[in-house]
Amino acid sequence: MCSALWVFLSWVFIFGWHPPVQSQSASYGPSLNLLYVSVGIGIAIGWPLLRLSARPIPKPAMQAALDGLAIFMLLQIVVWPLRLVTSWTLSRALALDGALAAAVALTGALLALSTGDLRPRARSFAMAAMVVIALLAPISTWMFGAEHVPAFVEAISPPALLARFSAPKPLDPDAADLRVLQGAVAAAAALWVFVCLSRLLGRRAAVRQGAVDPLS
Repeated sequence: MCSALWVFLSWVFIFGWHPPVQSQSASYGPSLNLLYVSVGIGIAIGWPLLRLSARPIPKPAMQAALDGLAIFMLLQIVVWPLRLVTSWTLSRALALDGALAAAVALTGALLALSTGDLRPRARSFAMAAMVVIALLAPISTWMFGAEHVPAFVEAISPPALLARFSAPKPLDPDAADLRVLQGAVAAAAALWVFVCLSRLLGRRAAVRQGAVDPLS
């Protein structure tokens, strides 16, 4: 519900209630790029802020996975219909969808590691870290120029990642784009492997101490 409201309000704020005077792909391109930046901010900051300000979750990894799946499925109604009003090629739309999946998975893994913590200070630190991760690439680009920002820094920042792949250009993703996407996927996969290993080790430690039934 909150995800749908975020996307709707972003759409209204960027496009307004009336279509452009000249409804061509060139007139929609910059606004769509800004829309995806807003979606990236919602994924990287809005979603964690909602979860980390609520009560601790007993099964954070499962909740993060379910949230992420719901958000990703919702965003499919944004990605694919917009191909009708843009000059994106199929490969660029697929790359944008992959970037969305990587951004959601990355944030979900960070939430899986932090939303189960009972300590308010630790949750506040996790929220601050996610804000830094999200804004590091845009701030670095503004201060030093895009050519001086490492690809990995851009890959782990959902707003920067989605801005790159939703840029209003009709070309297929180039080698640099694919390297950034591969970095985002690798970072998300590595974090989820870490989440699974940490939960497995924690469960084994609890079983040894007799705090958890090994068959439950």
